[in-house]
Amino acid sequence: MKKGTRVGEGALREVAAYLLDHPRSGPRSFSNEDKGFSGVSPTVMIKWLHRGFNYPDGYERTSKNIKIGSLQMFMKNCGSCEDMGPGAFPVDEVHKISVLDIRLANADRHAGNILVQRDGEGGEIVLIPIDHGYCLPENFEDCTFDCLYWRQAHQPYSSDTIDYIKSLDAEQDIELLKFHGWDLPVDCARTLSISTMLLKKGAERGLTPFAIGSIMCRETLKKESVIEHIVREAEEAVLPGTSEATFLESVSLMMDRRLTELLP
Repeated sequence: MKKGTRVGEGALREVAAYLLDHPRSGPRSFSNEDKGFSGVSPTVMIKWLHRGFNYPDGYERTSKNIKIGSLQMFMKNCGSCEDMGPGAFPVDEVHKISVLDIRLANADRHAGNILVQRDGEGGEIVLIPIDHGYCLPENFEDCTFDCLYWRQAHQPYSSDTIDYIKSLDAEQDIELLKFHGWDLPVDCARTLSISTMLLKKGAERGLTPFAIGSIMCRETLKKESVIEHIVREAEEAVLPGTSEATFLESVSLMMDRRLTELLP
């Protein structure tokens, strides 16, 4: 179990990752485009009964035995990124995964949960991110993105990707999740706001996915990440009872200072 997420909330996070993977043209509520920028498979919440599931008190066809979970569309693939070296992956495909993971503060991204889709031998490679049960955590302690250490992550975002990042709006995303039935806990909403802020500020300054991700991820288990330092400094700087908006303004100022230190 990762820190920052709670047992039983994985399905909500799986659906949230799909809902927040907006198409290039904007949120699906305002767009007819189905495929999201990062390619998260369509995912929905479902309820179902089946005698094959675990029922400690015995199976009965009653509402108390209904199981709740997420259902994701199967995507044809030829394996995961674990099955091949990352050298052949297109830069934009790696970048689209990094945008999703940084924005959602994913605490469980590794080569095994990125599928590879390819049309025939020598065909174009498309990467499909799966397994988002540890995104949108309460804090940044366990954030980890293996793909940031691939060579593609050391290249700057394209202008198209930067335009997409500029269009992201954390407040709108929080309201979207609420509309779909998940009132995001305060700490998780704060994480989304801060990670989106970092992604937008970093991309605007021309930072690579590796540089932005390195601010968010810990170098070692015991050493706090830069973003954790920023959050802690902001918490110490504001008065008790300060509004969330004021707190985020403090985070923004401290983040600007840290980014300026990275790019004098």
